[in-house]
Amino acid sequence: MKKSIAVILALVMLLALCACGDNGSTAPAPAATPAPADNNAPANGNAPADNTPPADDKPEISWPADTVTVYVPADVGAPLDLATRVLVDWLTEKTGGTFVVENDAAGGGARAANLTAQGENDGTVLMSCGCGQIISAYNGSWEINLADPEYFSVIAPNIGLALPSGGVFVTQPDAPYNSIPELVEYVEANPNTVTVAVVMGTPHEVRLKLITEHYGISDKVRWVSCTNNDALTGLLGGTINLGCLTETVGPQYVADGSLKGLLNSRTERGYADDELKEALDSIPIVPDIIDGDCEDLVIAWPMLVVGPAGMDDELCRYINDCIADIVNSEEYMERVYGLGGTNTYQPMTVEEIRQVVADADAQLAEIWANFES
Repeated sequence: MKKSIAVILALVMLLALCACGDNGSTAPAPAATPAPADNNAPANGNAPADNTPPADDKPEISWPADTVTVYVPADVGAPLDLATRVLVDWLTEKTGGTFVVENDAAGGGARAANLTAQGENDGTVLMSCGCGQIISAYNGSWEINLADPEYFSVIAPNIGLALPSGGVFVTQPDAPYNSIPELVEYVEANPNTVTVAVVMGTPHEVRLKLITEHYGISDKVRWVSCTNNDALTGLLGGTINLGCLTETVGPQYVADGSLKGLLNSRTERGYADDELKEALDSIPIVPDIIDGDCEDLVIAWPMLVVGPAGMDDELCRYINDCIADIVNSEEYMERVYGLGGTNTYQPMTVEEIRQVVADADAQLAEIWANFES
């Protein structure tokens, strides 16, 4: 009996050793439970693409979203107005939008400036103006400064005379003076007899005040504030004795003998319109009469397109690009050149034109401080 039990125990031990294997290793671990199938996984086993846009992606800009009102702080038919209408026609064709031009020269354009500053900053309110109108904040005709980002967003340069552009000082053909020095002598001998037309808030205002201050006769002439159209009418009619016109307008009247040119506020000659070259060459330029101590007469201030304060920078860049693309249209550049003189379009980025405006503001602040000192 004992022998049978021993045999049985020996067999049990032999079976246990066979189950453990002959190398002494342990039994393999049970297989892991498979993960639930991902029904959205691609067949090739790659991770699915993440189509979620980055958090800082901006929506595509669509402009204009509604009718755009373009204020012009000048009379209908003034050089700024004519340039604006070419620009508006271009933007209409370029964008397919609707643009309405509103002329308002009241208060030297102050009302147009206020309406612009108070408008929606979504690109539906713009103003076509001149950088020189910054002076309006210093002479008191505007309550707000065109260069102040608290009121305006500077967007782009505008169609205008190639920079730097001159202002042509003109008088009647029969005036008893044929140059600025002769005018100064006449004024000193006959104080308060020469009437000077000043178009407030323009480079012309600055130029006229600079030249009369330079020669010490600013308090010996009669100043009349008027619009561009009124100034030209007065000059042609003889009620205005001295005025400053653009290179677009002034040389035309010098060429046909209606007016006489006394000075072109340039430092060098060179013009796009060959038909006016003879008339312009007959007019002295700054170095002909002044030895470099009135350099501010040569003003490099472009025309502008601005909107209300707080416009999105990306929107401003988009509008800037739309405007600048005019240079790629042969048809519209012909219309720009047809405005006369050296009219053209000189593209600048939003950042570049804003720096130009800031520099002009600093220059005008210094000029005006000198006027008042």
